[in-house]
Amino acid sequence: MGRGGGRGFGKRRGGGGGGGRGQGHTTGAFSRDFKRQKPNEWGADRAPRDHRTGGSAQGGFNDVKKENEAFEAYYKAQKIVPEEEWETFLESLRSPLPMTFRINGSGKFATQMRDQLEGTLFAQLMRETANSETGTVDEELRSVPPPTPLAWYPERLAWQFNYSRAQLRRLPVLQGIFDFIKNANELGSISRQEAVSMIPPFFLDAQPHHRILDMCASPGSKTFQILERMHGEMLEGASKMPTGFVVANDVDLKRCNLLTHQTKRANSPTLLVTNHEAQNFPVIRSPTGEKFEFDAILCDVPCTGDATMRKAPDIWNRWTPGNGNGLHPLQLKIALRGAQLLKVGGRLVYSTCSLNPIENEAVVAALLKETDGALELLDVSAELPDLKRSPGLCEWQVWDKFGYHPTLDGPEQKYKLCETMFSSDETKNMPLERCLRLLPHHQDTGGFFVAVFQKTKDIDVEEEPVRPPKERLKVELTVDAKEHVSLSYDTFKIFKKNAQPVHIEVDEKGEYLLPHRGPSGPKGGTKWLGIDPVLPVNDEKVINSIFDVYGMDRELIPLHKNCVTRTTDTTRPKRVYIITDGMRQYLACDDREQLRVTACGLKAFERQEIKEQVKDQEAGQVCDFRLTQDGMPMIFPFVNNRIVRPTLEDYKTILERRTLAFELNAEAPERAVVSCAETKAALLAITLGCCVLVPRDEDLAAIGATKADLAIACWRGRTSCNLLVSKVETIHFVDKLKTALMPAPTDAMET
Repeated sequence: MGRGGGRGFGKRRGGGGGGGRGQGHTTGAFSRDFKRQKPNEWGADRAPRDHRTGGSAQGGFNDVKKENEAFEAYYKAQKIVPEEEWETFLESLRSPLPMTFRINGSGKFATQMRDQLEGTLFAQLMRETANSETGTVDEELRSVPPPTPLAWYPERLAWQFNYSRAQLRRLPVLQGIFDFIKNANELGSISRQEAVSMIPPFFLDAQPHHRILDMCASPGSKTFQILERMHGEMLEGASKMPTGFVVANDVDLKRCNLLTHQTKRANSPTLLVTNHEAQNFPVIRSPTGEKFEFDAILCDVPCTGDATMRKAPDIWNRWTPGNGNGLHPLQLKIALRGAQLLKVGGRLVYSTCSLNPIENEAVVAALLKETDGALELLDVSAELPDLKRSPGLCEWQVWDKFGYHPTLDGPEQKYKLCETMFSSDETKNMPLERCLRLLPHHQDTGGFFVAVFQKTKDIDVEEEPVRPPKERLKVELTVDAKEHVSLSYDTFKIFKKNAQPVHIEVDEKGEYLLPHRGPSGPKGGTKWLGIDPVLPVNDEKVINSIFDVYGMDRELIPLHKNCVTRTTDTTRPKRVYIITDGMRQYLACDDREQLRVTACGLKAFERQEIKEQVKDQEAGQVCDFRLTQDGMPMIFPFVNNRIVRPTLEDYKTILERRTLAFELNAEAPERAVVSCAETKAALLAITLGCCVLVPRDEDLAAIGATKADLAIACWRGRTSCNLLVSKVETIHFVDKLKTALMPAPTDAMET
């Protein structure tokens, strides 16, 4: 999903002004639709909106006058584009942005979806386009180019096409493509995301054991990519949980909630969502004083977004030379904080969707200078070799509303300028050409800027001071029967209400365990108003029932250490989330509650209590916590009990009908009944409660799927087995089956 539509143009955020996309004047379809809650549908009386413009197909983009003399004068002076390419650059900026999407995840289903797209929908378009040239099909198809994969994106899993919504609706051959994009995006199979926005996560080189910080994460498209990389080992079918974690931070609480929703489809226990100003992101230290540093940090900072004109054409009318000057100090503060939090040897990726060198090279140069050799600007020309890029600038000009200023010391009037904005002899000697400047006319995209750093030595970190508790003297006078007076005294420490130090325990491996924290806020909960604490679920009755009923191995998946809840009563948690080893230690060491955590981990279990009299009637052990479908891809490799292997026919039936009765009921003859006696016997052999249905090995082999791919959560009742999967997710599984059962394409596109 594109980023320009969610950013403020030349305005700072509310609530301190940092750490996320702008909350000022927003542009583009994304923010407008969410803010005003427009229905996601087209009425007969409404003109279809053009996906490339944010306006309607009958207006919007073409209604805007795409000219701005100040813009042209400013960027000609900056020489961001070679003179011979200037007109091509402007022509590209004035044209609508193509739609791009990427297929989520990797592995067999991702490549199968790609192959089916190439061999069916896209191949059909190519055939009909070829027929149109002979005059046998609608002549409008002659001008319709086929979708093309992004040249630099691995395995052809990202695609681009340049059709308006009007074309998608008017030309039948394109209707299938439109329906696919719409449905697959809703189901989570693909993500609509601007092409250049996909680039920064590749330079982080994320690994499953890494600690990663996305400082300005909302709306979450880049975070989603990072989460996919964290699960590289799991995607290959290995039953191994990642040990690292990803902190996705944003300054705006509402956007944190949106971020959580957008990344939910990743189903990852590595995700930790926080709500802080990025430039003041807290430093967490262990009880021994060790600082928790990050292996990789993404600083995709708030910016003016003037490289998104193709998507937000109203920027043409609002652009002024000084727009980027107001954001430069904040961008530098965020980048500097990122450098402080980065471990030695780790990577920091700084990016904007702006063309302005004040927001780009000037920030990079100031960061190199202020860190005094602790950061190295990397040459990443060998990475993503098919990505066309221009080198960064080593000198640039500074303008404001009064015009061009060669130096900060000049006598002329100036507005919102500072020393770090200006290039100098020192910046000319910096390797700023190693920055990546992506221009719209290079590969028919939006504009973008990326700089990749590696930390070479430690940097002093500014931290919130720890205020020692106040000491008071307690004096006690006593008078005995003989009226002798005695005096005693003692000193004691005064803490803030319920803010006594929390003792952090360690396990047999020396790893920190998450403590039970008492309420520390004025109205209970955490000190952050409205934020529930993250509490460990280690009640033996709860944990042992999950281990025993589902047959999980404590050594392979340490639920007794890594399960958390936001429910105050941890003996009866409503929802149980699983987190990674690294996240558990990180949260455990936050003894001062510096982190404002809005979401964490993967929802793996939900309480669904079985009545005591029912438990007494069951021959075996039952569990009050059912598996969630959200957690199934991650949890299933560790589940050994309560797995039923139905025939493919029964599996498809329960997906379509949502229930399978054990016996035919004359009063409800329309209910589907288990067709296989072996499947029925397996279901009746287990006690009431949650179970997992997975097609049999021979069926999985025939469709090229793994058990985890098609494992679904169900509830074994007294008379039937019922699906515990949402309707949207059910459609996703049905589509998976259809894709897997389709014959291999024989008319694939040439690549």
